[in-house]
Amino acid sequence: MNTVKSGGAGLYDRVFAAVLARSTPVHVFFYRALRGRVVDRASNGFMPLLLLTTIGRRTGRPRTVALGHINDGHDLVVIGSNGGLDAAPAWTTNLRSRPNAEVQLGERTFAVRADFPEGAERERLWDQVASRYPFFHGYQKRTRRRLAVVRLRPAS
Repeated sequence: MNTVKSGGAGLYDRVFAAVLARSTPVHVFFYRALRGRVVDRASNGFMPLLLLTTIGRRTGRPRTVALGHINDGHDLVVIGSNGGLDAAPAWTTNLRSRPNAEVQLGERTFAVRADFPEGAERERLWDQVASRYPFFHGYQKRTRRRLAVVRLRPAS
């Protein structure tokens, strides 16, 4: 349950946000060190992972996160869930500001351009992701914001 107190997020949200912040560098380190091989094998039914590197909208520095994804043709689709926290993940804000990014998928690294589909296209992609990975429905129920659906198109 998302407990919100006047003046800020509840204890669960603060702890969950701290765990996410501390675990992200660990996930990125192991993904890069193992070139995604063991991470994908260890997932056993969980979403396959990629590394997404955006440019910080305020700092101008590269920021990398590990994200679950699905394929939609040649495109990759990720969800800006932030575990159902009310704050959107920073990487979505970075992509809205600067949509060009880089993806590492296994041993391959390539440029992508992000967009945020709306309307019927957003719903189609949301349904594809959430039908395979129903935990996203739980994340959506936890938060007041609408979770971002992000399409990553390989740059030509």
